[in-house]
Amino acid sequence: MWIEDTDRYRLTRQGRYLSAIFKRPHRVLSTCRLNGGLREDLTHVANHQSCEGVAHVVREASNAGHGLEDYHRAACAAGRLPPESTALMATAANMQCAVLARAEHADLAVSVVATAGVLGNATRAGDPAGWHEQRDGSRPVERNESGTATVSALGQSNLAQTACALPAPPEAGAGTIVTLVFINQPCNPACLVRAATLATEGKSAAVLDLRMPSLQSARLATGTGTDQLAIAAPLVRAEEGEWERHWAGSHNTLGELVGRATHEAVTRCLLLQNGVCAELRRNLCAALGRHGCDEAVLRELARAELDPPDAHCFEHNLLALIHDPLSAAAAYGLAEILDLVDVGVLHAEVARESILNQASLLAAAVAVKPGDFACFREVLQPRADLTPGRLAALAVVLGFEHKWNTHD
Repeated sequence: MWIEDTDRYRLTRQGRYLSAIFKRPHRVLSTCRLNGGLREDLTHVANHQSCEGVAHVVREASNAGHGLEDYHRAACAAGRLPPESTALMATAANMQCAVLARAEHADLAVSVVATAGVLGNATRAGDPAGWHEQRDGSRPVERNESGTATVSALGQSNLAQTACALPAPPEAGAGTIVTLVFINQPCNPACLVRAATLATEGKSAAVLDLRMPSLQSARLATGTGTDQLAIAAPLVRAEEGEWERHWAGSHNTLGELVGRATHEAVTRCLLLQNGVCAELRRNLCAALGRHGCDEAVLRELARAELDPPDAHCFEHNLLALIHDPLSAAAAYGLAEILDLVDVGVLHAEVARESILNQASLLAAAVAVKPGDFACFREVLQPRADLTPGRLAALAVVLGFEHKWNTHD
């Protein structure tokens, strides 16, 4: 089934394969390990589902051998793609969840087709890495209490690397953002590189806008550990009056189109693949889960702090509690304070008081008694030495208790 058909390429989806066949020569910049880098001789750019997200070893990979080239040839054969001239991306995401987004201005048009999953290995740029590449393959990184890294002597399975295209074990789960970008006008090599940075920024902005947590730190994610990108523009035909674009920054319309289309495609993909959307991120655990305030901790503290009947009621109404809009707003405010302290925007000296204030506001929101902020601050202050996540969870529990306190 074709998804987009232009005078430059045809984009089709067949089963586990999403592929573009070029109708004229293109300059392509890609992250592919085979046929990647900057190329002008490719005939196809493709993305395919190489495995399921969890606990899946792909059968044809084991039949084709354990090498990257063996897998590439087998995967191209299965997708009816020429292995010598195809840049092939791999992911655990479902191709039926792929999204095509377009953005246009004057004579410029950008199409972005993306697949995206972030629940399995979302990361933030600069997070502590789990793997270190050596001559004979990647090996796990072990870190001591000070954070110093050492490389384990245990090697990673080549099959896991090849079949799932993940530099982490298959049990890491589904999580890869693959972005294919097509620009309708010729671009010089530097322009393509700059456009690639805008596509990356668009992807990261989509993940940040949804406040997705990194799974390797307590910070917000900017992507996943296995993201891939290909960006293509037709080679110039000077005899037809064509000329190469030089600029694709965020002050330039081409950069705007690339960033905007990428953001839209990735955002919509995350809804289709992971069920993640802005409305469902309005959730106090979504805000503070990475800081230790999740459903398990809330239940634990409810049992510890409340009488059994109240704890029972709390647990059975937890879903409604964590989705309460004002409570979620207060929770995101607390999360932002923690992030700003972490990067040094807010001084650590003011962190304790700021966290206490925001936790008190959270309790008042849960209680639906905003005027009782000072009361909650007085109750929470003796326990301000708790970690921020547990203090927030305690605020939710005490706020719920106060909500139904008929003696106020």
